[in-house]
Order: sequence, then structure tokens, then C-alpha cells
Amino acid sequence: MAQNAIEQACPACGKPTPKVSHCTHCGTFLNTPAPRKPLSSEMPGADYGIFLLAIPLIAIVGLLIVALAAHSFPGLVWLLALTAVITAGFAAGEIFQSPSAWDSGSPLKSMFTWLGLVAIVWPLGYPAYLRERRRLKLGNWLLGALIVEALFITGTILAAVITVTGYGKLPPQTIAQEQKNQMLFTADPHWIPDPDDIQVVKTAHLDNCAGKTVEQEVNGFFASPQWQAGATSNGRDFVNVNGIVTYQGKPVTAIFQFEMFKDKSGFKYHAFTINGVPQSIYVAAFTLAQMCAG
Repeated sequence: MAQNAIEQACPACGKPTPKVSHCTHCGTFLNTPAPRKPLSSEMPGADYGIFLLAIPLIAIVGLLIVALAAHSFPGLVWLLALTAVITAGFAAGEIFQSPSAWDSGSPLKSMFTWLGLVAIVWPLGYPAYLRERRRLKLGNWLLGALIVEALFITGTILAAVITVTGYGKLPPQTIAQEQKNQMLFTADPHWIPDPDDIQVVKTAHLDNCAGKTVEQEVNGFFASPQWQAGATSNGRDFVNVNGIVTYQGKPVTAIFQFEMFKDKSGFKYHAFTINGVPQSIYVAAFTLAQMCAG
């Protein structure tokens, strides 16, 4: 063997051999690149297609909730941006995990390209990337992407319309009235109440308890109930029912007050007090639910 030949140890037999294509002793091929190890997920070809389709669908629900609950444009914009960023992140992560993306070297350029396209130009980049997945030897979800995108855009428009029109939003005065614990009307002795008002309330059925009359609810919940009709100085007729109930383990005096409609066709809840302290509408609703169940 020539002295100027460069030798190396064969990884198979350990004997010195010239740096040629294969070992001269055992025939093992030399200088071939080691097979690339699986990527970080250890799942070559990990397919996030279902997640890429699910993210916008989940976002639609979020957009409608924000529109109906908050009527907030900043909230809608924030959700739209978040949807685009998360979708782009999944796309970039999928490229990194796909072995075929590494066939021509590092896929960082491709990752950042699609990250920008999907995040910044989502309506175009989103379906374009799901079509590009074929090159990564993953499923072609273009049709699914177009359907999801159409639903997402429709949901976004609907959420914007709800926000602009204020659909489902209570008027400010109604919100303030509900948040404020209502005081009882005070009867004006100069006004003579209509005694028939009491009978109207007693024989009626509340919306939350169609199976019982108001009188049956009261008799099953109040001890020694008393009914009174009255009218305020500005002509607002009302009916009070008071009695003893158990509250936080103690007997207390509770009063429900109902305001009569002007045409005497019905009435509505006005106030609820415990030992003279006005309660919120939520406490009143909970108490009425207990009355119906009792």
C-alpha cells in the first residue's frame, strides 16, 4: 500500500483502510452520511391538518360569544389576530416536523415564509398552505380549508353585524336598573288601591313556574303571608306579599313587590327586600326558583 495513501479506521471491522468508497477488508461502505434522525416530535410526517381546520372553527364560536356578550370591536380584532397567529404557528411547526421538508436542506426559509403569509395574509395564505402540504407529503386539505374559510368569514361578518347593531344588548337604562337593588314603592294614602290587583297576582303563573299560581308558591314558602295593594303618588299600582322565611339559617321578614300594568292585564317584578334591605334581581330570581320548587 502506498505510504501517501490516507487511511481511516473502518467503523465495522476496525481495520485501517484507505478513504475510498468501501472497506478493503470487510466491504462496508464508507463516507456515507448517517441517516437523519427523526425530528423533535420523533413522529416523521406529523400531520396537523385536523388542527389547522379546527382552529378557525373554534374561533367562530369565540367571535360570536364576544359579539353577543361584549359587543366589542377590539375584542373581535384581537380574536382575528390570535386565530391568524396560531394557525401560522401550526403551519410553521408542521413544516419543521416533516422529514420531506429537510430533503433539500434546512427548511427555516420555508417556515418563515409560510409563517408570514398565513399570519399576515390569512385569507390567501391559509388555503394556499393547506394546498402546499402535498409537497410535504402530507394530505391535501385545500377543499376543507376553503369550506372552513368560508364559514370563518361568514362568522366574522355576522359577529361584526351583531357588534355594530348592538343585537341582544340591553339598553343602558335597563342595565342600570337591573344592577341597582330596587327600593320598594311607598303607598300614597291619598290614592285608593284597587283591591282586585291582589287577586290578579294571586291567580297568575310566573314565567319560571307554570305549574303553580303565585299564591301557591307564596303559601308553600312564606310563613303567615300577608297581601297588600297600594298606589304611589304618581299613580303606579303595586301589590306586596310579605311573610317570614329562613335566610342564612335565621327567620327574616321578606317582601316581594309586583308592579301592575296600567291596563291591569298583568304585572311585573319590581323589588325584593329582606328585613327591609333591598336585594339584587339575582337574589330575587333564586328565591323565586326556590318558591317554585318548594
